[in-house]
Amino acid sequence: MKKFVISCFVMIWALPCLAGDFIVEFVEENYRETQVEFSYDPLIYHSIQVNSSAGPKLLILTGNDATYRKWLRHYIADNKTFIAKIPDDQADEFISAKAYEIDVKLIHPFTREKWTDADQRTSDPSLIQGDNHILIVDPNETRTELIQGIVEKMGYRATIFKTGDQALESFFIQPRKFKLIMAHHSIPGMPSETFVDRILKIDHTIPVIIDTGYKNQIVKNKFASKFSGSGSVHIQPVILKELEKTIETLTRENA
Repeated sequence: MKKFVISCFVMIWALPCLAGDFIVEFVEENYRETQVEFSYDPLIYHSIQVNSSAGPKLLILTGNDATYRKWLRHYIADNKTFIAKIPDDQADEFISAKAYEIDVKLIHPFTREKWTDADQRTSDPSLIQGDNHILIVDPNETRTELIQGIVEKMGYRATIFKTGDQALESFFIQPRKFKLIMAHHSIPGMPSETFVDRILKIDHTIPVIIDTGYKNQIVKNKFASKFSGSGSVHIQPVILKELEKTIETLTRENA
């Protein structure tokens, strides 16, 4: 078996490794945002550009398993070669297509290492280490997973919660661990304005971004009226392609 795997790797650009299994090499990660009709939230397309044994491909990642997607992104950050498992009846479609939609859990490490639930990492707020965390409060797993990728690429650690009460508890325990807070305008647990107000009572200097969503003037006006006297609260849509610059600016101003 070992000999077969080595032979397959040598022939990486010639033929699929196994029936339905295609060796691919990571080139670039992409995301694209479009306005969702009748919604103030963006529709996010997440994909990875690869070179494969069937030629260059754009793999459009589908599926809602955010934990596996996070694990996969950490893997391909250090290991560029992996396997796309294509159903046998779709092999011809994959070979001929330039862009191919694939469930994220059909992508595996080249070593055939198996992902299990043991690979999941849960966050205990009382055990946060380091002082370079960014607190993210947002119920949308796809959005937070992409924000996390940007945050970690910058050298920060993302601490993510879906509800305001959980996030507030974490901040209350260790407020000095966080450089910045991002909160969606609509979060479970408590109103977003209540969450931000309580954060400011603990530390009125920490930069807070309230994500208003795209072209949501009503929400923007609502929060602007509430926090007009606070220079640390920034009311704006979180635009992924601009997020790195936004974080750099706000953390530098608060240094």
